[in-house]
Amino acid sequence: MKPTALALCILVVGCLTACAQSRPVPPTLPTPTSVGQVALVTAVSEPASIQQLDIGVQVFDNRSSNQYAADGAVSVFTRIREIESHYLPVLLRNTLVESGQWGAVRVLPEADPSMDLLVSGTILESDGTRLLLEIKVSDSSGREWISERYLDQADTDDYPEYIPSARDAAITMQRLDTFQDMYARIANDILAVRESLNEAVLLNLAQVTSLKYASDLSPDAFAGYLQRDEQGLLTPTRLPASSDPMLARVADIRARHDVFIDTLDEYYEGLYRDIKPTYHIWRQYSHDQVVEEQESLAREGNGVLSSSGSFESLARNYNRFKWAKIYEQEFVALAAGFVSEAEPALLALTRNISGLTGPVSVQYAQWRQLLRELFELETGLPASPIGEP
Repeated sequence: MKPTALALCILVVGCLTACAQSRPVPPTLPTPTSVGQVALVTAVSEPASIQQLDIGVQVFDNRSSNQYAADGAVSVFTRIREIESHYLPVLLRNTLVESGQWGAVRVLPEADPSMDLLVSGTILESDGTRLLLEIKVSDSSGREWISERYLDQADTDDYPEYIPSARDAAITMQRLDTFQDMYARIANDILAVRESLNEAVLLNLAQVTSLKYASDLSPDAFAGYLQRDEQGLLTPTRLPASSDPMLARVADIRARHDVFIDTLDEYYEGLYRDIKPTYHIWRQYSHDQVVEEQESLAREGNGVLSSSGSFESLARNYNRFKWAKIYEQEFVALAAGFVSEAEPALLALTRNISGLTGPVSVQYAQWRQLLRELFELETGLPASPIGEP
């Protein structure tokens, strides 16, 4: 082999090895079967009032990574993951609302004691071709309804033929989400659990939620109303008299709390509407990059270098590496543009609500503490700080 060819071979091997080492190895996860096509189960008639449970969908945790992030672009992709953790819960919330099976459904920054059901989620994978979520659903008594991983896979037909531009925002807003089948499956699974519970269990759940919220306002005033049974679930030991004036005060404060968390939910919905067109462009571009990478590896026999070791083979692999790096740079540039477009919507979540300040999660904690102090002023009973049930 001539020195020039040998040097090129060493250069290619070194570059490709460095490229491979710079990409984090994704964790090994037990992967469920893709949900496939799913039809959302919608209510034919209005459910009975005892079945209209209020649901809080918490902002998701995000453990996904982007293996295509170039060095120096980590902060950009971290920001995108933060955007997704606020965006995806709204899709699930909208699906639950569309089903017509529930009471109020809201996106919330954290667990809320006024909710009958709480949904928490973790994004494990999200690259435009695969979405893997870990979903947990539990009720106010502590009963676990769901603890599952959901996978949905997209192919090229799930995206428009051409990546839409900003001018196509109105069209994009009308499109169903690429992974809508997953949200329908989650909603159907939650409904299936509710349908398996009898009226006595649902009535008990409604009582537990009311007493749990009252206890959150003033543990001393409502001590002894709830206890855990042999299964570890909260259950009422006794109920306050219907004429108890404290119940009226709790109901009044809870009505104010409902207005506040409705406002929070509107902020999350506003973020969803603002970034949906740009997010769809970003996700389709991400999908196309993943597909191109997979096809490129397949053409090279699922290996970095061809087994022939010929100069022509080395040149092909070097060209693949070169264009992959160019494409990666464009991908990072698009990611930065997406974050820039989404920043105003994210900033909206830090706007002051009812005179409160700070990020939305901080304002939520401040609001709950204000309500506790208000209850204390109205009743003369001591309120406990946030974090003490």
